[in-house]
Amino acid sequence: MLWNKTAERMFGYSSDEVLGKPYPLVPPDAESEQRALFTRVMAGEVLRDLTFRRRHKDGSERDIHGSAAPFYDASGKLRGIACALEDVTEKLVTEQMLRQAQKMEAVGQLTGGVAHDFNNILMVIMANVEMLQEDESLPPAHRDMLDSIATSGQRAAEMTRRLLAFSRKQRLEPQPTNLNDLVAGIDKLLRRSLGEQIEIEAILSDDLWTTSIDRSQLEAAVINLCVNARDAMPDGGRLLIETANTELDHEYASHNPGVVPGQYVELAVSDTGAGIPPELLSKVLEPFFTTKGVGKGTGLGLSMVYGFIKQSNGHIKIYSEVGHGTTIRMYLPRSDAPAEGEAVNTAPALPRGSERILLVEDDQQVLGAVSAQLRSLGYAVTETGGGQDALDRLEQGESFDLILTDLVMPGIDGPQLAKIVAERWSRMKVVFISGYSEHAAIRHSRIAANARIVSKPFRKIDLARQIREALDQVSLDSSQTFQQTESGLAE
Repeated sequence: MLWNKTAERMFGYSSDEVLGKPYPLVPPDAESEQRALFTRVMAGEVLRDLTFRRRHKDGSERDIHGSAAPFYDASGKLRGIACALEDVTEKLVTEQMLRQAQKMEAVGQLTGGVAHDFNNILMVIMANVEMLQEDESLPPAHRDMLDSIATSGQRAAEMTRRLLAFSRKQRLEPQPTNLNDLVAGIDKLLRRSLGEQIEIEAILSDDLWTTSIDRSQLEAAVINLCVNARDAMPDGGRLLIETANTELDHEYASHNPGVVPGQYVELAVSDTGAGIPPELLSKVLEPFFTTKGVGKGTGLGLSMVYGFIKQSNGHIKIYSEVGHGTTIRMYLPRSDAPAEGEAVNTAPALPRGSERILLVEDDQQVLGAVSAQLRSLGYAVTETGGGQDALDRLEQGESFDLILTDLVMPGIDGPQLAKIVAERWSRMKVVFISGYSEHAAIRHSRIAANARIVSKPFRKIDLARQIREALDQVSLDSSQTFQQTESGLAE
């Protein structure tokens, strides 16, 4: 058996760790399949277009495509199996994202057509009801029935408006808007609507860019998200609304079909609720999908928000961890060109370095993307898929200048890892990465306000600045770095 450099990169094992040892790549649930394939090839069969899963050294599972065939020596004796393999994990993820985008587009076209036709039907019903209501000779009992029909008709009309919002066919009246003013304007309404058990906090960015948006529709979208957040916190909790200037670059757009790279104004709503299971995340934006009980939700709220943001040429992203809450980010395009006389900012130089960085991230796609960013900045990067593996490397004497770690991970999470590092390797710097916003992560996890956090999705310039500033910063006393808080959002 041969084990070349490509195999080492693909699976993480060196040839010394594989040759002559029990095969470490096959997940337990695929062992019988592996034996069957092995038997067929050893019997002389050539297998093509195989797709199977194999385990990387870091514990992650990778999707592999390839072929296998027996090979013989000059005398015709069977010597082993030759394999040609390709790691198609990222390709399959991209295809899945594309299929999801196409499905949402198809569902949008269908719901738009249904809503349009249904509105025509409602128009006839409601117009006739109104004419009958004008008849003063109607008996009170009949008038009550008409009022009930009219009320139901209005509710049905509201549902069709939400369907039209999802299909991006509603009529919008965009106008230049400062989102800080919009959030301030609905603050009192939210506090009255959500109740005293929900703690509401707004963190609004200074010098926020302007966006062109339909104010009334965006207000409805924010209120809808906040009501959903309240429902996810039946025993009370924290609701955080944030605004910020941000830029979605080409790399981010390549992983999010439909996103146009450029400058955006971000509006994020975070809660400390139950969170959304991973298997449901791809469905929550679809019309009529709801996790609420019967009679407690139409399943049109989030789909309306999704459609409105898309129709406004924006982007919506949901990040959630079960038991740790949810953040919904809305990205709205920055409005037009700078005002007259305002200087256009040139692209800033990227801070670079050559220090050694230990990157800790359990999501393999994120791990690879961030590692590539760091290496392009000149840093020497060691990748690891979890907190325990990171500690093992440190205890074995490997030296690093900085640890860049995800907050939420199985086993030893980011805050636990950083606390141990502060106690045992106090001169080593730590920077966190998180799917939640910076303020939400700090307020609801076991890290203090002076912790450095880069919020996903981040631009390379944001990562470069945080890393460089952390490395250049004078070491702080470890007692200033951590604080104990009640559990809430953990990332």
